[in-house]
Amino acid sequence: MLGTGLSSSNMRSLLIAFALPVMVLGSLGPARGNQWANCLYNNRSVDCRRTFLCPGAPCGVFRLEWKDGASDVFTRFKDGVARNVGFYKDTRGGEWMLRGFAGSFGLRNPANGNSIVYGMTLSECKQSMLDDFCSK
Repeated sequence: MLGTGLSSSNMRSLLIAFALPVMVLGSLGPARGNQWANCLYNNRSVDCRRTFLCPGAPCGVFRLEWKDGASDVFTRFKDGVARNVGFYKDTRGGEWMLRGFAGSFGLRNPANGNSIVYGMTLSECKQSMLDDFCSK
């Protein structure tokens, strides 16, 4: 076939042999998105993971689950001035400002001063554009 010397049935077998692992591995993609990440809660290091709760993008609702068992759902209620800023409410009614930076983000609750940094260690945070979330 096409000068390769392969018959159409051999070509079909090769395509199936290569396509099947790609389809199986590709279906694991979303599961890998829920792995534990370095996170900070008021500068205390504790792993967390984020799960988007919408069927498609963009998604303004996500769950943050902490490795110690606590979790909360954040729902976007207002856009920020910049594209990487938004305002979210948690399930208890707390309001948070979210600012994203290079795949990570910081959340700050101005009413109680609590802060969350997703995807960074304390030393990484202090050297990033999210340093105001971890400068206490």
